[in-house]
Amino acid sequence: MKRLGVVLACLVLAACAQPQWHNAIAHRFRLQGIALRQPDPGVAPSVISVLPVDAAPGLDGQAMLYSPAAGQLLPYRDSEWLAPPPALVRAALADTLARQRWVAAVEQDAAVAPAPWLLHCALTRLEHDFANPPGTVRLSLRCELVRARDGAVAAHWRSALRQPLAVADAAHYAAAAQSLLDRALAQALRRIAAALRAG
Repeated sequence: MKRLGVVLACLVLAACAQPQWHNAIAHRFRLQGIALRQPDPGVAPSVISVLPVDAAPGLDGQAMLYSPAAGQLLPYRDSEWLAPPPALVRAALADTLARQRWVAAVEQDAAVAPAPWLLHCALTRLEHDFANPPGTVRLSLRCELVRARDGAVAAHWRSALRQPLAVADAAHYAAAAQSLLDRALAQALRRIAAALRAG
């Protein structure tokens, strides 16, 4: 009986000594397109190529970044984006454009036909700024729409947006980031529709 107790004790200790493999990332968040439809600009539907979104340093990974002090960025320990933010923003742009009746097709990687319009954006800021707790989420997106036939920039704009947080956690950060992206996407639709109308 004593021997059985010793064996069981050894088994328990051996099990406890094994590495506890687990995923340190507890939560993953995504950014999505919006269902908003911009009024038809009164032109024939166009094909738009959404080019890869450039990223400021630090935004090319999946980390959800926060700024505890000016000039300092750190990643959330147990939360991250589902994919790097530039990829999420590009997918959101493409999805939002694809919902518009005045867009014939949206190209991202494989060109089905030469696209007369090229959309290029750069994500220059996406962070939870802790300057005044619980903080503010900031998103900056710079875009330009280029006419492929002559390489002319038909429209360019910058969305520099912010939204205060009610609670300082990753879920509220992600919700605020989505709200800011919704506003940036709505601005992009207005600018692109106006550029297509102007030709």
